[in-house]
Order: sequence, then structure tokens, then C-alpha cells
Amino acid sequence: MEFGRGAGHRWRSRALLACLVVATGATIAIRAAGHQDRPAAKAAPPAPPVRVTAVGHRLLGITAGWELFARGPHDLLRIQFAPGRITQTYVPPLMTGNPDVTFLVDSREAVIRSTDMVPGYAVPDGGQARPLASSLVGGGPLVPGPAGAQAAWVTSGSPTTPTLSLVTLTGHRAGQSIRFPPGGPQLPATAVSDGRGDVLLISENFTVYDAGPGWDRPVPGMVVAVGPSRWLAVTCDAQYRHCRNQVIDAADGSRRVLPGSAAAEPYYFSWPPTGVIAPDGAAAAVAESGRGRELTVHLIDLRTGAIRDLGVPLGVVGGDLGVGTDSNEHAMAWSPDSRWLFVAAAGGRLVAVNAQSGRAESLGVTLPAVDQVATRAGT
Repeated sequence: MEFGRGAGHRWRSRALLACLVVATGATIAIRAAGHQDRPAAKAAPPAPPVRVTAVGHRLLGITAGWELFARGPHDLLRIQFAPGRITQTYVPPLMTGNPDVTFLVDSREAVIRSTDMVPGYAVPDGGQARPLASSLVGGGPLVPGPAGAQAAWVTSGSPTTPTLSLVTLTGHRAGQSIRFPPGGPQLPATAVSDGRGDVLLISENFTVYDAGPGWDRPVPGMVVAVGPSRWLAVTCDAQYRHCRNQVIDAADGSRRVLPGSAAAEPYYFSWPPTGVIAPDGAAAAVAESGRGRELTVHLIDLRTGAIRDLGVPLGVVGGDLGVGTDSNEHAMAWSPDSRWLFVAAAGGRLVAVNAQSGRAESLGVTLPAVDQVATRAGT
């Protein structure tokens, strides 16, 4: 800066200004060059599609070779208890808002598919998720077929006369089909497994049928839990004031009334049935209103009729007697030895319940959120 009228100092001021401009420009150029030479920050690599975690010890102290599968919003977990190994596989989200999702596990892979006409996925053991065969994609259910058949029942035929056809998981027809009984189901999506390789259906007047290739038989009452050898049904009077639990032999249809009364809340009669019966036929796990009127898992002794609230909360199971209500199908699964009950509990938690003590136990590992569970027998 220059003060006064003297012009003798102006040349020095202009020189200093020129030097300042040159120095500033040089500084900017040097900094720019420094930024260009500095390597750009690298984006975090995407998570691998298959991740295997070796825990280093047995989970829950289990030594048997059976496995647990759990499906979440974005992942499939394969939990091998004896070796302490967890495989987490990325599965693309289903392009549907339908909560009814089939979760099927056979001896070699897991299948995930909505009842809507959107793509489903198969996850082979140790491999990445791949699209299902086109013959397995479509509206309606995907119901497990006979044991060892590596096949499932899928809806086929016209909307007015639908049938269920047996299709292998590689997409080939197995030649067997099930016709719907007179009166037909209200929706094809009402078919569920009967625990023995055939299906249970419900008609427009809420009559339940057990059906297979070339045969069907009505099942009195509303089936609320399904197992490989027994079903649990609830029968009520005309006013739904007095209801009883009945155990049904799945092979011959014989029935036995359990002592005590059964709850007659609307969710108890939702379809498809959400309860599961242990492989040994000793107990049924069902959703009932528990503490604070929230839905919790209850164990019903199928010999004495005694009911025990485990206090494990579930989400919404159903709304009324209608068909196709939101449900937690596959939210519970028994171990093949009937010693453990696994629950996809509220909040996405995976809960393991010791069937003998009724206590929930932790696996001791951090897992992502899960919505459905299934078990696989050991080889």
C-alpha cells in the first residue's frame, strides 16, 4: 500500500504486487500438483457372496450332524453345529411385497420363492444363489414333495380347475399330480405340506382336506400345527365358545381329545397353519397370546394337554379366519431329534429353545436378522 502523493515509491509497490501474484500462483500450482500425485481413496470392496465363519467350537454343545438354515432379508445362513461352522450366502431380494415366502430345504440346496409370479432362487450348498428353473416359478405354493424325491408340488392347470404337479428341483415333471377336492380351495396358495409328502388344502367353507395323487379326505376342525406323524386341530361348538385341542394321527386319521380347553382367538385359526409338531410327536409349538397380549411361542404337550408359555415373542401371525392372511409360516422349526426348537423371533432374532427345560439359549455368535428357519437331517 502507498500513502501520500509521492510517485517515487510507486514502482516499488507495483514490483511487490507482481511478485505477490507470481508467488500465489506458484503456491496454487504446487498444491494442485500435490493433489494430483496423491492416490485417490479406494471404495470398500463388496462383501463376498459366500462367507464361511469357523467358530472354533461346537454350537449349543450339539454333536449330531443335522443342520439349521435361516433366511433373512438378504442372506441365507447354513449353521452346522457339530463342526461350529456358519455359511452366509447373499440372496437377491424377492421382487414382491408378498409376505408369503416358501422356504424349502432338501439334501443339497435351499429354495426361496414367493407365491407371486416373481423370480425365486436356489442356493446349493457352498455355492452362490442362482435363479430357479422356470417351471418352478409361478403363482401359488411350492410345497415339499415326498421325502427323498428332490421335488416339490407346484400349481398348474387353469385358474378354474387348478392342480398341483410334482416337479423336480431341476425343473422336470415327475408325472404325479393332485386335484383339488370338490368345492376347491379359495386360493391355490392355500396348499401346505401335510408333513408326509402330500398336501393340506382348505376349501371356501373352511373345510380342511388332506390330499395326494388320486385321493383326498376331509379333516374335521382347523389344523393349527403340522408334523410328520401327527397334526394338532382345534374343534369348537357353533358359537366358538367351547374349543378343544385334538391330536390327529396323520396316517389313519384317528383322533384323540386332549384334556383342557383350547384358545379360540382369531389368530389361532389363521391359514396356513403356523404351528409345528416335533418329529417324535410329543409336543407342538404354536403361537398364542402371552404376556401383555403379545403373540408368544407356547409348547403343548400332546400327551397331557399341558400348555407352557415360553415367552419368546413372534410378529403378527394372522388376522381372522380368512385365507391368505399375513403369517409367520416357517417361523419355527424342530431339530430332527426333537430336542431343540428354533424360532425366528420378533426383531429378527434367532432363538434356540431347549425343549426339555423350555429355556432359550444363545448360540454365542452374532447373526444377521432372520425371518424363517428350517432344519436338515444329518447324513
